[in-house]
Formats: sequence, structure tokens, C-alpha cells
Amino acid sequence: MFDKRKHIPIEQRNYSVYYVVFSGLLFLGTMWAVYDEISTRRPWKEEQKKYYALAEQKITAEIEQTVANIDSLALLELDMELQAAHDSMRGVIYTKVLTEYDETLERLNEENREFQFAKSRGDEAYYFYKKSVHEGREDLGQKAKLEKSEAEMAKHQAAAKQLEQRRDSLTAILDVYRQNLRRIQASRAELLKPVEKLQTKLNRVASASIEIKQVMILDYDRNPFNDPKARVDRCQTCHLGWNEDSMEDAPQPFTKHSLPELLAIHDPEVYGCTPCHRGQGPALTAGFAHGDADKYWENPLLKGKDAFAACNECHESQSSLTFGPEFGSAKRLMIESGCHGCHEIKGYTDLPKIGPELNRMGYKTTAEWVFRWVKDPRNHNPHTRMPNFGFTDKQAEAVTAYLMSISGKFELNIPKGVYAGGDPRRGKTLLETIGCQGCHVVSENTNVRQERGTSYDVAPELTRVGSKVNPDWAYDWLKNPRHYNPTTRMPNLRLTDGEARDLVAHLMTLRDGRSLEQPNLNLSSRVTIARGEKLIREYGCNGCHAIYGMEKEGRVSVSLSNFGRKLVEEMDFGDTHIPHTWHDWVFTKLKKARAFATDRIEQKMPVFSFTDDEITSLRMFLLSQTKDEPDQKYVQPFNKRQEDIEAGRRIAISYNCQQCHQLEGIGAYIGVTLEDVAFLPPIITGEGKKVQEPWLHDFLKSPAPEGQSNSIRPWITIRMPTFQFTEDEITKLTKYFLGLSNQELELRDYKGFGPKPELVPVGKMIFTDFQCAKCHPSGKVIPKSGEVSTSDLAPFLGLARDRLKPEWILEWLLDPGKLQAGTRMPTYFPDGQSPLPDELGGDAMKQIEAIRDYVMSIGELPRPVVSAR
Repeated sequence: MFDKRKHIPIEQRNYSVYYVVFSGLLFLGTMWAVYDEISTRRPWKEEQKKYYALAEQKITAEIEQTVANIDSLALLELDMELQAAHDSMRGVIYTKVLTEYDETLERLNEENREFQFAKSRGDEAYYFYKKSVHEGREDLGQKAKLEKSEAEMAKHQAAAKQLEQRRDSLTAILDVYRQNLRRIQASRAELLKPVEKLQTKLNRVASASIEIKQVMILDYDRNPFNDPKARVDRCQTCHLGWNEDSMEDAPQPFTKHSLPELLAIHDPEVYGCTPCHRGQGPALTAGFAHGDADKYWENPLLKGKDAFAACNECHESQSSLTFGPEFGSAKRLMIESGCHGCHEIKGYTDLPKIGPELNRMGYKTTAEWVFRWVKDPRNHNPHTRMPNFGFTDKQAEAVTAYLMSISGKFELNIPKGVYAGGDPRRGKTLLETIGCQGCHVVSENTNVRQERGTSYDVAPELTRVGSKVNPDWAYDWLKNPRHYNPTTRMPNLRLTDGEARDLVAHLMTLRDGRSLEQPNLNLSSRVTIARGEKLIREYGCNGCHAIYGMEKEGRVSVSLSNFGRKLVEEMDFGDTHIPHTWHDWVFTKLKKARAFATDRIEQKMPVFSFTDDEITSLRMFLLSQTKDEPDQKYVQPFNKRQEDIEAGRRIAISYNCQQCHQLEGIGAYIGVTLEDVAFLPPIITGEGKKVQEPWLHDFLKSPAPEGQSNSIRPWITIRMPTFQFTEDEITKLTKYFLGLSNQELELRDYKGFGPKPELVPVGKMIFTDFQCAKCHPSGKVIPKSGEVSTSDLAPFLGLARDRLKPEWILEWLLDPGKLQAGTRMPTYFPDGQSPLPDELGGDAMKQIEAIRDYVMSIGELPRPVVSAR
């Protein structure tokens, strides 16, 4: 075809067909590009249209519901009143008064105008008259004009004054009608205010433009050169309902944020969404924004519980967040599982070992028990935190040999046979009543564990303890745990010799009834002992336990401080068919640590027995471990008070304070063992505001210096144990409680507080009138049976002077429920009002001060005696 065209002169060739075809293709391509750009590549527009349609639907339904909820009778009455008001303003009287008012106003304006004209003429006459006098020739004609003008002014001024009085009287009549109309209109508007508000909202939604919603954070991130790097966040383009109450049950992406409390602190209009949820902020399609469309995207969206992982970027130094309980639970699970023993974890390198010292095992138990424990811990205790290392018999024998060999290096004087003579029935009662069950589980009594929500116990289960420990050791341990292990967290319950014997007698009945094969152990071989030492070093047993000879050993496994950024390509999946994702690898590793082992790759991480929920929490914690550091202006300032809180919090976690006490909103798990929650140990979150620092120090040092179990509420059987805190630990705990109450540690002389003598008698009288002593013992004897049950008793007030802060008593008496939700202490001064108008002039605060002064004047009386119920 082209050969033929060569012979046709170029000016005679016809390209119209080609032009038409290519023009058509160009047109179609352009149309497709426009369509693709507007529709296919802009799905967010359709999302916004859907949202606004849904919002209109919901607001319209809300308006209808709001209208339906309005008192129709009241609205009808107001409409009738409004119509009557309008009718009255169209009536003869109002019309006549209004007409007269208009006429009066017109006449008043005319009189004022004539007054101004007369004043102008008078001013002119006054000027010329004064000028003539000054020139020595008095112009009487100008003087006459001036006098005439002044007479006219007086006349018009008098007429205007009369008209003003008439105008004011007519205005007063008209105002009665108008004020009545305005009152009715205001009442109607107030009744319809919710509807008007919703209507305004509906109008705003109906007129909303379809546009990209964008937030720019100019300095949140830093580049490798530490220069600020802008972050673009367009999540709200689709997630439009994040702050709308009406979208609480709407589908994604329109649903309201599940934690609106956080939005007051982390405003998405300022911080965007990606700092907390990650994801690809600039993207405008769900696949790319969430990271689902690109498996190599570095910041995929955090979903479900994983969303709390991002909290660590700004709250790395905190182990508890008010609005992030999952965040705190994950960190606590990590601490209690001892992950920091084998792995370096930023911020958790100085935590104490979670396991007991193993240097004196020979005094405590038998080599056979140690062998079986090392080989399979859960065979003895199904809920232990101790993982299974999968040792062979030979390896377990070697570890046992080393542990038993080092026992000989330590002398421990344990009296023989002192435990004899105990009553197991009394011992069982003691175990169930003095608080042992807060940490220890026995047999089927697992309700504390279930209440706590963990698969493991914080202290050894005692179901088979009689087959584990020898009775001499048990007696010595119960009397003084630190005699055997100076660093143990087991507290001293201040048991008498008889109580200790009874408990030992009961514990020795808790035996392993199974028929177990007795191992034939060779523990004296130096080769075996050396192999055991090597195994202990190799598997990092020293990470959780203090072991002789391992004091300088380091951590045996990898650092986890940037594990959240570990690439899937860096993970070895072995011969498994597990999906190659970060989440699946971590879940499998925590579920079955040796799953990825092959014939060439040995894996030594022990197998834990975490539940799926616990694994999900730990995985979230690992996801939070990154070296990402936002600009310091976005990081939670870790000031001195927060440092004090965190230091004390870790001690409270270490000593399991929340097993018995409610602290920072969680804990008091031992309550499930009690028939009456009145016998629970106290809520201690607000202790820093409540108790005097010297008293708190002495109490933590020695809760019952005179050997009594509880001098504040002596009728409860659960004992506050002696933890033998160091001075440093007591100081940290004191600052912790003060920090939680927004108070600072200060030197203060509470002894210098003196009750006012004139108020003490009044306070005593009010104290008696309110019958405070029925619940609060303040003398020697607790009220007898029939007067009040011990479950209704409140703390002993004889210690108030040395225990309670004077200003706290004032706050407590004014509104107990504000300081402690759920308290049974009645509110005698609701809304700051006194029920006693004749005392101290009815001044509630004066009366409260009088009660306080009386309570503080009671002083420390002899300890109450509990009378028979």
C-alpha cells in the first residue's frame, strides 16, 4: 500500500482516514483516562458520598426520634400561646396603642425638629446681639428675636416632654405584648433546640463538599540525618465518622473511634491517625493505605489488639496506660514471663530475676524431684511459668547433678523435727483465711487464677507440694523465707510456731498420688556435673535464677529492642508450611518454640504454655519494640513524678501487690475467695493523698510491729505480710503512691497539727449524732453482735491521728464517693450542704472540720478487742 502511495505526489495524498481513526483512538483514550482518574482511581469519592448519605439518613432518623420525644402537649400549648400572642398583637387594643404610639412618635419628632429650628434662630440672634453689645451699640431687634426664640424653644421642649411621657407609657403597654411573645418564642425554641441543632448538622452534611481530608505533621518523623520530615495523613478522607456519636454502630470506614477518651489527648486533627495506627498515610485506597495491597510496605495498619503497639513510641518508659489496658497487660505479661532474662529489651534491662535462687536446692527437696522438674516442669505443676527446655534424661540428670553439687557450697542451719505436732485441719483453715490463696493455688481452687486471667500462677501451685519439699525446710521457710533465700519475694506472714506447724502438717498432706518412676541418677560424676554447668550456661538458666558460678553470665539470646521492625525475609521458617508472615512466625514461635528446628538448625528457646490470648498480647508487645523515635515534643514527658510512679509500679508488680489490693484500677483478685468483699484488703491507689508519709514508711517496714496481723481492721483474717522491703524499695513505693495522688514527697511535721479545742466538743457531738462509732471503732471494744456485724465495720479510728492526713479527712467527709468509688461510707454532706442547721451556723465545712478535729484528737488508744458475733 505504501509502495503505491510513493508514486502519488505528496500534496495529492489523502490522510483523512488515518486522522479520523487516530483522532478517535485519542479521544477514546482521553475519555478513558478522564474516567479512570475521576472514578477508578478515586474510590474515596464514592466512600464520602456513601458516608454523607448514611449521615443524612442517621441524622434524619435522629431528628424524627427527637421530635417524637418532644412533649407534644407542651409544644401544642406553646403553639396555642404563640398564636394567641400573635392574635392579641393584631387585636383592636394593640393596634390602637401601636397607632397612637406611631402618631406620638411622629409628633415628638416634629416637636424636636421645631425645637432645633428655634434653637438655630436663637443661636443666630444671640450671636448678633452679643456682637452689637461688644461694638457699643445694643441691637434691641436681635434681643427681641432671641427672646422670641427662647420662648419657642421652651414651648417645644415642654410639648416634647409630654410626648415622651406618653411615648414611654405606650411603649410599656406594647412591651407587655412583645415580651410575652418573646417569652413564648424562647420557650418554644428551647423545646425545639435539640431538633434545631440536628437540623443545622443535617444542613452542614447536606452541603459538605467531596474533598481530600489531609493532616500534615511537619516534624513528627526524622530522616537519617535527624532533620524533620513531614508526615502526610489522609485517613480521615474515608474515616469521616471517627468523632460522630451517631456512627457508633456504623460499618467501617465510617464507625466512631472505639476509644473516644483518647481523642482528647491525641487529636486526629493535629496528630493524624498513622502515629497510632500506622499504615500508609498519603494513600487514598484501602489496600495501599492499610498495607494489604503491598506486602513490602514497612508500616502496615495495626489491627485489633496490635493497635496498642504504637503506644510504645511515645510511652516507652511506662508500663501502664489509663486508656490502654492491653498495653499494660502485655508489658506485665512480658515481665512476669521473664523474657528480659534471655533477651535484651530496652527499658527492662535492670529487672529482678523472676525465678527463685537455686543455690540451696539440696536443703529444700530431693534430687529425684529436681530431675523430674527440669525434664518436664508441667508434669508437676501444669500452671507454672517455668518453660520446658525439652531436656533428655541425660541432660536433665546433668543439670540436676550441678544444682545438687552447688548446694554443698552453702551451709544452711535448718532445725530437725521442729515441725512435728501440727494439726492439718487448723493448717488448712489458716491457708484459706490468712491470704495464702492470693498467690498460691491448691487443687481445684483456681478461682483466683481465673479472676486474674492468666494461664500461670504468680507463685508455685501447692497441690503436690508435700511431695516436693521436706517438712523441716517448709517449717523454716514459713517462719522466715529469707533465711533460705535472702532475695525471695515470698513475704513473712509472722506465723507463730503453732501456726507454722499446723500449716506444715496440712502442706504435707498435699502429695502427688501418681505412681512415678524413680530415676537412677549418677550425681557424683564430675563429667556429669561439668556437663550440667555447661547446659545451664548454654540455655541461660541464670536469666531467671540466681545460680552459683553464673553471676557474670550475660543474656543468651538476641536483643528484642527492634524486633517489631524485623523483616519476614530475616525469619527462618524451617521446613514448616506456616504462612510466611511476621505475625504467623511470632505466633508459632511463642506457641511452640522449637517448631522451626531442622536437622541443621538447632533451636534452644524453651517451650512456654501461653494461651492464644497471651501469645497475641506478647506478639503485640514485640510489635511495639522498634527504634522509631518521634520528635521529643510528641513523646510523653517522663518527668520526676512519672519516674517515681514507674519505679514504684515495677516494685508493686514484682511483689504482686495487686493480688490482694486494687491498685490503679486492677487487682484485688483474692476477693473471689471471700464470702464478703467487706473483708477485702483496702484499695490503695489513693494512699499517697490519704496517709501520712512517716506512717506509710513504718507500715511498709513492719505492718504489725507488735506482732498483730492488722491493727487498722483487726477483725479481718487476711494478713498484711511483712515483705522485708529495703529502705530504697520503701522510698520508691512511697513516691509511687504520692505520684499517683499528684503529691510530692516532703518533710512535714504531722505532730504539729493541733485540733481546735472549741471545735472538738462539737465534732464529738456530731460524731455521736451520726452514729459513726457503729461502724468505726474508736475505743477498746468493737460493737457487739446485734449492734453491727464485723462485715459492716470500718477502719479503727484510734490510729487516725498518726495515720491519716488532716486535709484528706476533710475531703473524705465532704464526698467519700469522689475519693473512692463504691465505698459504703455514707455522704452526710451532699452537695456541701449540712443536715444540722443549728450547729456552727449550719456551715457544712465548719462541721466537717469539727468532726476531723475530734477524730484527730482521739489519739492512739489500746487496740480494739473483737467481741463475739
